[in-house]
Amino acid sequence: MRPWGSGPGGIAGRIAASFAREARSGIRHATIARSVTLISFIGWVAMFQSFPRAWFYIGLLGLLLVLGLAQGYVARRVAPYIWPSALFILADSCVLAFALTAPNPFVAIPAPSPIGLRSGNFALFYVLLAGSLLTYSPRLVLWCGATAATAWGAAVAWVAWLPDSRTQFDIIGWGALEPGQHVPYRMDPHFVTLPQHAKEILIFAAVTIILATVVQRVRLLAFREAEFERERANLARHFSPNMVDILAHSDEPLDAVRKQHAAVLFADIVGFSLLAERLGPERTMDILRRTHSVMSDEVFAHDGTLDKFIGDAVMATFGVPLTGAGDAANAVACARSIQAALARDNPQPADPVQVGIGVHYGEVVMGNLGGAGRMEYGVIGDTVNVASRLEALTREIGAGIVLSDDLVRAALDNPDADPSLLNGFEKIPAQPLHGRHEPIDIWVLKMP
Repeated sequence: MRPWGSGPGGIAGRIAASFAREARSGIRHATIARSVTLISFIGWVAMFQSFPRAWFYIGLLGLLLVLGLAQGYVARRVAPYIWPSALFILADSCVLAFALTAPNPFVAIPAPSPIGLRSGNFALFYVLLAGSLLTYSPRLVLWCGATAATAWGAAVAWVAWLPDSRTQFDIIGWGALEPGQHVPYRMDPHFVTLPQHAKEILIFAAVTIILATVVQRVRLLAFREAEFERERANLARHFSPNMVDILAHSDEPLDAVRKQHAAVLFADIVGFSLLAERLGPERTMDILRRTHSVMSDEVFAHDGTLDKFIGDAVMATFGVPLTGAGDAANAVACARSIQAALARDNPQPADPVQVGIGVHYGEVVMGNLGGAGRMEYGVIGDTVNVASRLEALTREIGAGIVLSDDLVRAALDNPDADPSLLNGFEKIPAQPLHGRHEPIDIWVLKMP
């Protein structure tokens, strides 16, 4: 028989495995509580019931104790499978139904069998039903309800068919009697009130269905929440925390292809190849990680989106996937903050790590890139190419940051932009860029 939940791979399999572990833990705790309770009942019977009559009840309680201990043992071995628990639930239901209706063979003059149906002991089946909830399986809850109802129904039918029992079908003209005329018959210790027991079973069945539905909804809620957190974690790899909150509650599909204006930033470590050659792989990887961490923190701090790491470079966007009036200004502020953060917390104090940054503003196309096996959200277009070329230009002219004039004009169009945003920048004549026919005007901040 197949284990609970789907296969072991993926989030569904991991959650199913978590439910299986919790089911094992729940069954173990239930076994302890059940054992303590049954041992207490055995002691109570031994103290207050006379022998040999007490042996009947002690034997039944002992059988339930053994079944509980066996279920606890099996739960530690093969609990991820349903069938062992289903067998123990069936055994519990049958033993309990027998104990509540069978006559005590050690009693010389036993009470009429229908008396056992009137003592309200059917409520004990609700204890079995409650215990089945610890399996976190709606199928086992339904199975418990079905086996308990069937066992009790069979016990009632057996008692009703005993020679000394009577039901309304044995009373001539029962249907014509007034309700008050039923009382003498119902008071008869040999009378079995079949409608009453049918109502008990129907109510029990309704409660079973409700509880199974609750368990199923709890499982679905766990799967939905886990999937939501997985998607949120994926978003957090690329977007700032406030953007994650917006996207997580947005009904618009993120992978829809669309065009809009955005700022694109490229930041690359200057002289990384020589640095790697001198420091060795372990030290180089440590510096690369710390530098990437500084840059990604600043991108998120300025409401940017971390598009990707490209070796020692970082590509970030501002205005993706949602645009805002301050996207261009945020990109400029982020570029300055990256330079300041690296100067303050440089991972290579003796030989400071420097980065060249290029930023451009314009129209981009965004959506999912890749194939069915692996996809990622990204942006493409001439704006991306220009930003990359501006970053490469920093090495040619010895600049720390190069901004396009389009970006600067977009930043200054924002009335809320910081007036000191362009302090230290110098506008220089149009510069040719590799791979482009038309030169563009740029703003330059020299290398610190």
